[in-house]
Amino acid sequence: MTTFLGTHSEPDDHIAQLRWLGHDVRIVSGGDDKAGVLDAFATDLELPDWFGRNWDALVDALRDLDAPRGVPIELVWDHAAALRERDRDAFDTVVEILEQVADERDDLLITVVTR
Repeated sequence: MTTFLGTHSEPDDHIAQLRWLGHDVRIVSGGDDKAGVLDAFATDLELPDWFGRNWDALVDALRDLDAPRGVPIELVWDHAAALRERDRDAFDTVVEILEQVADERDDLLITVVTR
């Protein structure tokens, strides 16, 4: 399940709540084009050197995210509004990838913050 939060929805409170619940919160911030988003994921999630900075590599890297056993990962893509406004197709692709991997894993939850 993906949670979408907009400008007026108190995303910082949402993130604090997730941490309080014991989730392994990982935040990816921004990206206003495809290259910028892939760089943000690579940097903020500390993806491995093999990450090829393309959509298929993002799927593979997200499938391989490690978490402590029994602790859900909450992947928060913050500041996603810039990409949504500049390149709606790329934004939709990222959301589709996040949802695909979340559907495959029972320990991954997604929050998209469009501020």
